[in-house]
Amino acid sequence: MINALLYAPEYRPNMSSMIRSAEFYGMKKIYIYDKNNLLSPPNNKTSRADMQHLARVWTAGAINHIEVVVVEDKIEFLKNYPGRKIATLVNETSQSLNDFQFQENDLILLGSEKEGLEPEAIELMDGSVYIPSLGETPCLNVAVTFGVVAHQALKSIG
Repeated sequence: MINALLYAPEYRPNMSSMIRSAEFYGMKKIYIYDKNNLLSPPNNKTSRADMQHLARVWTAGAINHIEVVVVEDKIEFLKNYPGRKIATLVNETSQSLNDFQFQENDLILLGSEKEGLEPEAIELMDGSVYIPSLGETPCLNVAVTFGVVAHQALKSIG
């Protein structure tokens, strides 16, 4: 089964949408490098309410059907991941998503909304893909990107 690592997501609604999409596509777990503490907000009434909202509404209950694995040491995790690591990148060395052949144990990496993936993580990638644009906008929202890439990945492995 394809896996995913959400690499330092910055916005809880995007993270929630990606968790929901991962579960929708049958992923049993999703890895999150939570540099911005979206999964561990301050211990106050508002933050607890936000997390309950995340579980109930933003993920449409998906959070109850998927294991969220927090990655503490992102580089060690990437070095030890048993499958290929495939980044979603907008650059000249990436392969079109339409032409990329995913494999069963691939790990899809999506960087943060503002910063993308750090160079030290990109160095550990086995490949990278981009979604070809037909319009003038150079890229999609990270949650939308995840849904498109997850769909194509599962389609390509059958």
